Amino acid sequence: MMSSATVGSFRQQFAHAASDTLALLYRNILRYRRMPDVIVFLVVQPLIVLLLFRYILGGAIHLPHMSYVDYLMPGVFGMAIVIGSSTIGIGLAEDLASGTVDHLRALPIARSALLVARTFTDIARNLLVIPLIGLLGAAVGFKITTTVPNLVLAYALLLALGFAFAWISTTVALWTSSVEATQGLVILFALTFSFASSGFVPVSTMPHVIRGVVNASPVTYVDNAVRLLVTTASGPSSHDTAFSLIWVAGIVIVMVPLSVMRYARLQR
Repeated sequence: MMSSATVGSFRQQFAHAASDTLALLYRNILRYRRMPDVIVFLVVQPLIVLLLFRYILGGAIHLPHMSYVDYLMPGVFGMAIVIGSSTIGIGLAEDLASGTVDHLRALPIARSALLVARTFTDIARNLLVIPLIGLLGAAVGFKITTTVPNLVLAYALLLALGFAFAWISTTVALWTSSVEATQGLVILFALTFSFASSGFVPVSTMPHVIRGVVNASPVTYVDNAVRLLVTTASGPSSHDTAFSLIWVAGIVIVMVPLSVMRYARLQR
């Protein structure tokens, strides 16, 4: 059994790390307050995609059981979340290149605080971005017809997806050599996962050779789960919800050690 001194030391270290993480989280949120154009971009980008598919490409897509805008909006949510997470890696790469991380390393703060604060910043930002995109969707005909618990669960799934992809973005930033390389890779990942999903067209319309890959995508599972949770097309799918959470947990379990290991090496 652990001694009381060991438990006390662990609690002290945890409290210290939590305090440092909150301080850096506040710093990151202040940056968004000083640069509101970042939030504007994260809303304008999915708005352009929404208008493009709703009024230009959507006319060629006919679904038998629901309106296309109701089918489309979960995909727009997913795309906004995944692409938004890329800013976490780009910001970290900029901090690494500018020497900000070296400056923080000289301070008596927990090593884990920088990475954890970065990924939780993504959650804080998405708390604002998701409702804004929902309002834009409502303006073009999107209707949420569900119960409050289902709506909360859909919201939570989107936040969890963003958290997982924020760790992917963080890992890429730590393992690449420049801001340009990080930006190119994280945007490539974001666009690939966003469009290679069920977010914009049914998977059944895709070529058979890629259908299995798209069906297994974490973004597809989240898009499907959110679509069923916020509409009355059918009931909530425990299958899609469960696999969404499994994917999120799997990504975090893999990416967190990779990020921590690389960050520890950079601190030497």
